[in-house]
Amino acid sequence: MFKSNFFKMFFSIAVLLMFVWSAGCEEAEDPLEDLEEEAAEEDEPTADEEAPEREEQILTIGVGRDFYYGSENRTYLHGSTNVWESLVYLDKNLEPEPWLAENITASEDGKTWTFELREGVSFHDGHSFNAEAAKFNIVRLSEHPETADSYQHMEEVRAVDTYTLEIELDRPLPAFPVMISYFSSAMFSPEVIEPEGTDLKAPVGSGPFKFDDYGEDRIYLEVYRDYWKGEPGVDRVTFHYIPDEGTRVSALQAGEVDALADVGIILPEQVPELEGLEEIELKTQKVLTSIYMFFQTESAPMDNPEVRKAISKLLDREELVDSLLDGYGEPARAVISPLAEYWLDDQVSRYDYDPQEGQRLLEENLDGDEEIKILVNSSWAARWPMSSMAQYLHTELDKLGIQSEIETIEMGAYNEMVGQGDFHISFCPWTGQDPDDFFSSWILTGAGFNRSRGVEFSNEDADRLIEKAVQEMDRETRRDIYLELQDLVEENAPLVPVYHDLTVYGVRDHVSNLDLDFNFRANLYKVHLE
Repeated sequence: MFKSNFFKMFFSIAVLLMFVWSAGCEEAEDPLEDLEEEAAEEDEPTADEEAPEREEQILTIGVGRDFYYGSENRTYLHGSTNVWESLVYLDKNLEPEPWLAENITASEDGKTWTFELREGVSFHDGHSFNAEAAKFNIVRLSEHPETADSYQHMEEVRAVDTYTLEIELDRPLPAFPVMISYFSSAMFSPEVIEPEGTDLKAPVGSGPFKFDDYGEDRIYLEVYRDYWKGEPGVDRVTFHYIPDEGTRVSALQAGEVDALADVGIILPEQVPELEGLEEIELKTQKVLTSIYMFFQTESAPMDNPEVRKAISKLLDREELVDSLLDGYGEPARAVISPLAEYWLDDQVSRYDYDPQEGQRLLEENLDGDEEIKILVNSSWAARWPMSSMAQYLHTELDKLGIQSEIETIEMGAYNEMVGQGDFHISFCPWTGQDPDDFFSSWILTGAGFNRSRGVEFSNEDADRLIEKAVQEMDRETRRDIYLELQDLVEENAPLVPVYHDLTVYGVRDHVSNLDLDFNFRANLYKVHLE
């Protein structure tokens, strides 16, 4: 009995020693690892718990005009909404760069342009972006009254394969990609393009944000999580249309909007009110927008180019920029934006201030009993100092004994009045790109802005040069033609530049990466809130 119990006890001790020895031969366990695993298990939500959701990021941007255009418009919404994208955009040197088209090439004769399209892009309704979709859009844009001019020389558009688009022209157009950049090559889902006509059922694009709703002067957007670049940094964007310049600034100060971001959004005289506020950052951006003074050239006394040139010489552009803009602008020396540097001649001084010469020309060409009507658009006056410029001109004319009146009216009535030619002088902003964009819009007989703004200028030499320049394949020769056209426009003065805009905009300190470009468009994909 004793022997049996002894062997049992001995066997138990042996087993225990073997267990201890084997454990010692294994890698030692880290007790901190066990604690970390236990803590991780405690942090993991149980079946009855859910992980906390990230707070929704909502960005509200105040603008001075309504970005909602509606179904009859070429793009339904303004490009700054980031809802739609184009085949082509421009780089900082105003040269065409790919967007939804990854590569752009021209045939040797300049008549056929090939666009290799970006793969993996989808519209907000899930429809794929491809050559057939692009073709569908180009046909619509070529028939739409707002973009038809850009495609007037298109003979055929072809979907060569799934991601290759060809546009064949009836003549060489070396600047064709520039002509169709941004608004003029905006892409929308074929599902929302009306089969008859050029209307859009809804703004279904391929941008980082998709349209949600519109109402009470606000456009509501929500994130498009399948965006081809990846998911954006904010979940929702609201564009709040605030027409009154004082109310806009107050909204930024009160935090009712996160940013004021658009061309002409903060007037220069409002800058001191915002400077020094720690929670607001003021920014500036040179943009393609220029402010012009234009004339109704068909009726006396503005049918006389000597009178038009004389009035231009009364404008001290340096003083206007310093006194009315506090330096936030560039006095104009050419009808083309200084950002289009290649097309300008720095050796030529244009539109100089010369009140003595202006007075002489007016005395020689006016009867003395004319009354000049200066028309001001109240909507533009809330974003640029149009009223102050009109008053400045009124004062200068009064010094010379010339009667003038200023009439300020809202946009609808203004468009009707200038369309009927019921004015002598007015001011307007205009945003251009390639020089042909300016000359084909303002100077060519019967062209869009030439007609719609009531200028009605017509000159056979100008028409011939414009037609020649747009087809010229040699860039240097084309530049020479545009310099000749600038001489012609200066001499005839159907419109004259006043200044080139330097946009002031503002963001609150919790907004990162909201920057405007030369087209005053922010890439909202990069924006995030802290």
